[in-house]
Amino acid sequence: MNATDIREFLSTVAPFSELEREAIDNLAGYFSEKSFAGGKEIGTFRQPGRHGLFVIRAGAVAILDEAGQELEQRGRGELFGHAIALDGGVRDYRVRAVEDCHLFHLDAGILDQFSADHDIVRRFLTADPGERLRSLAQRSTGTLADIELRQPITASADTPIARCASLMASHQVSCLPITAGDDLVGIVTDRDLRTRVLAAGIDPSAAIDQVMTRDPLTARLVTRIDDALVEMMRLGIHHLPVRDESGRLAAVVSAGDLLRLQAPHPLRLVRDIQRADAVDDLTRLARKGPCLLASLAGRGSEVTEVGRIASMITDACTKRLLQLAQEQLGQAPMEWTWLAFGSQARMEQGLVSDQDNGLLLAEAPDEAASRYFKQLAEFVCDGLADCGYIYCPGDVMAKSQWRMSFDQWRHTFEGWMLEPEPQSVMNSSIFFDMRPVAGDIDLGRRLHGEVLDQARESKLFRRFLAAESMQHRPPLGFFGRLVQESSEDKGQGINLKKRGVLPIVDLARVRALEGAIRVVHTEERIQSAAEAGIMSERDADDLIHAFRFIGNIRLKHQVALYERGEKPNHLVDPDTLSGLHRRYLRSAFGIVRTAQKALAQRYQV
Repeated sequence: MNATDIREFLSTVAPFSELEREAIDNLAGYFSEKSFAGGKEIGTFRQPGRHGLFVIRAGAVAILDEAGQELEQRGRGELFGHAIALDGGVRDYRVRAVEDCHLFHLDAGILDQFSADHDIVRRFLTADPGERLRSLAQRSTGTLADIELRQPITASADTPIARCASLMASHQVSCLPITAGDDLVGIVTDRDLRTRVLAAGIDPSAAIDQVMTRDPLTARLVTRIDDALVEMMRLGIHHLPVRDESGRLAAVVSAGDLLRLQAPHPLRLVRDIQRADAVDDLTRLARKGPCLLASLAGRGSEVTEVGRIASMITDACTKRLLQLAQEQLGQAPMEWTWLAFGSQARMEQGLVSDQDNGLLLAEAPDEAASRYFKQLAEFVCDGLADCGYIYCPGDVMAKSQWRMSFDQWRHTFEGWMLEPEPQSVMNSSIFFDMRPVAGDIDLGRRLHGEVLDQARESKLFRRFLAAESMQHRPPLGFFGRLVQESSEDKGQGINLKKRGVLPIVDLARVRALEGAIRVVHTEERIQSAAEAGIMSERDADDLIHAFRFIGNIRLKHQVALYERGEKPNHLVDPDTLSGLHRRYLRSAFGIVRTAQKALAQRYQV
């Protein structure tokens, strides 16, 4: 085969397919050709070793352990010779031709030099699956340092309130950072002056530290604009002090400033939803969400950010519907909390989501209260359906049976945990992803805390939950091949929700219950489990990167379907992915499988 043919072939093989054409042209001339008849031993590859790299041009080979047991098979366009992780560890392996093979071989010295010059090749050939995923280039997005920031106008903590108001008016700013030397100690806004001074009758000659917000949230110059926006919208704040590399105050940015930079942006939609005057206006706004989220993903935002913003849109719709309902029904007869479950609770929703919610009441309602909260729940759930959030297929909704007093909720959880059995455990798992959205937030947090304490004490229940989590396994079949499934209306592929995302969500949930960890976002659960010593830092980081990679592949697939006018689904055909992404998808699934084995061993399931 001539050099031109080798170049054309290498351009289809990961990781060389990701290189510039000139780099492939330079490399092609260094490959030699080798052929082996079916059944012939190709060699033993000891680790560490200098065997160079073999690329399979035609045929197939078997990777065997030193005892001759077949571990996996590799075919056209796949590699061997380098270090390979086998059953979770790097070890010596043998290679045998399964059928007649035509191979290209690159000498170890040339490979070393080429890998040093091309980091993508070096990373691809690492035997550590987590390292491969960690090495993926993250998108380069605008940071706060990239925008034009004004030098902040500041005042000291003993400055009179009237003087601070005068400073804000003369410099036409809507907030004033309060400093002590180089330290930021507080912030005051024009809203604070209205609500904490004028409305409260505070003497304007008093020191500003009486009404300022102490120890405000801050960001760094390196903070991404989108991250700053998400955090500001989550906390309901409109001004964000920005620190430089040394920790000193550099500027203050407003949510309006950032939204203007990012427009059109889904967080602008959140603001508009919060101001909707009627249900019709709200539903019209909410149905813009998928388009804006798809646009956000198309601009390079990753699944973690898109999931948070999608869930913030759902939260905003829910809160506004609750407000509109109370305007119609009147004041509630007792304290209550609206609870989100599942992906909304975890802040991990996608372009299209169903609704999982419940209503927590402070006490057992009488007939009139029951009627009120039934109407409230129906108003909100039906409104969410009009907004595009389909009714929960499992009927986990406040308008259904999941509208109970604190004691009823607690006794329900106690029943699941004291006498667990497979069906009840399967049905209950979604409820452990709980987050209070509106109403008496402390009441919801108290219920969540008691439930976590109960789960930590019930090892039997966690064992059942661990066993249930094993129902969702990554699609790795014999010899490490990706296993596809078929759907009449969606074709063939891998269900990345059932086989990729849910296994990690389930793992994180069990680990969180083990340590009574209060956070519910999957990545935060995994990280908290590592900090608590429940998982190793390295295993947790591997799992987080696997979660992000699988989620990003699913998100891009859903965006492509949405832009073609098709309903987003979870079934991804691996043949539509690049060779690089197929390899990395296998790596991600391998990490999940290893984590499941560790969980199964811990709970003996």
